[in-house]
Amino acid sequence: MTTDSQPLSKNLHLGLLFHLTNQFKDHLIGHYFSGAGITAPQFKVLINIYKGNTSPAEICKSLLMDTGAMSRMVERMVKGDLIERHRNPQDKRQVILALTEKGQTLCKTFENEALSAILADLTARLTPEESQQLRALLIKMLPDEFTAPHR
Repeated sequence: MTTDSQPLSKNLHLGLLFHLTNQFKDHLIGHYFSGAGITAPQFKVLINIYKGNTSPAEICKSLLMDTGAMSRMVERMVKGDLIERHRNPQDKRQVILALTEKGQTLCKTFENEALSAILADLTARLTPEESQQLRALLIKMLPDEFTAPHR
């Protein structure tokens, strides 16, 4: 129930707002990379590998993805020449994922161009001061290990 002074959009639960923001971000990523033929979930796998997570199990944990979905996605990404699978030399039962040249190029494009464009679209309705305030609040909210630099 809403009152005249509080429209429906002002009554959205914080958890729902985080979810909707994440969906909007994924939509922007998917839109930006649609010409390359990859989806936002595939791009998240690429970025994980780019940052050093080479084990499918690590990536599943990082993205909260089940192993069956990861296996199907890896297969599509191998066929799309985005990643390669290699046997782990220390344990032949395990697989190590690596970016192909095409996958590396997409990640570098994201780092150098797409990130700025996507963040600009994501925060387009905020003032620069509001963007800084949002950044500070999100950093404050997250545990230190989540905001520590990647390896």
